Amino acid sequence: MIQKGYGCAFGGGTIINAIAAWKGCAFATEMKTYAQVIVSEPGNIGPVVSGRNLNDSGMNPYLMERCVELVFEKMDCRKSARVLTKSVIPAAGGLKSSSAAANSCVLAALDALGYLDEIGVGRSIDPLDVVQWGVAAAKDAKVTITGAFDDACASFFGGVALTDNRKMELISRKTFDYDVLILNPNQRAHSADANVSRSVLLKDLVEIAFDLAKDEQYEKAMKLNGLLYCGALGFDPEPALCAMELGKEFGIVSGLSGTGPSFITLFPLGKTPDEINRLTQLKQDVRSKWISLYPDSRIFDTKTCNGGAVSESLIFSKKMRAEQKDLIDWV
Repeated sequence: MIQKGYGCAFGGGTIINAIAAWKGCAFATEMKTYAQVIVSEPGNIGPVVSGRNLNDSGMNPYLMERCVELVFEKMDCRKSARVLTKSVIPAAGGLKSSSAAANSCVLAALDALGYLDEIGVGRSIDPLDVVQWGVAAAKDAKVTITGAFDDACASFFGGVALTDNRKMELISRKTFDYDVLILNPNQRAHSADANVSRSVLLKDLVEIAFDLAKDEQYEKAMKLNGLLYCGALGFDPEPALCAMELGKEFGIVSGLSGTGPSFITLFPLGKTPDEINRLTQLKQDVRSKWISLYPDSRIFDTKTCNGGAVSESLIFSKKMRAEQKDLIDWV
């Protein structure tokens, strides 16, 4: 019998990159990755898991496959599976594409086996265990240096997550409400290829930024982190600086996300019609400036997200089952 499962998780942005000090802080955005797992009986050679990214057929599917394999190992399932993903999140852009892929694939595998609604505090599956399975798969796939537990928690729980990645500890999770503009230059920067030795030189300063985030001074922390890692990783900070200069009236904050190359700018939510109009114009001004600097770049206009991946996956699964659709046919 063929069993199908569906999952969904969020992309995000960086407040503190964990490479230097193994302590990180990240937030979720409304950009999503969707996954489908199709379970079947094993063939003559035994259980096999195969994967495919529907946005990029040339992308290495091992992370997706390893997520499903780990879930099957945990649940003592000895069947074969096919895993598919579809996403609007650019790969290798510092926008948490790997965490979103891992979380969505783990959730889709659990859904296929009938365990999705068993995830929760006090239920049979601890949510942090689910996050850690995705992190373990990311380490096995060598797409991360620290395990990106901060990114994974933000992608899974929504809001802003503060973590100790060495201890795999979620220190805090708070709501986080901003409009978000993302500059994604036409290049890739894989996290696992980042210049760790130079980043570690800035550990003491990154820890100052982390302490700011711990005190919920997220804007200051993000600004400091972005400038530090631009220096360590060789990125021109101009996209962040020009955004902050244009938005100084509102105290706009902008910084490098992950190990780049993307930059993220946070805009406060307007409280009056006049303020909303001025922020809308400001966003357009930042967009125009970025395009003049990077004509071949992509710019994404989104929001932070405070919802969780489990509830989003339950909604997505119900919809796909009701419509009897596969991910490959779904837009």
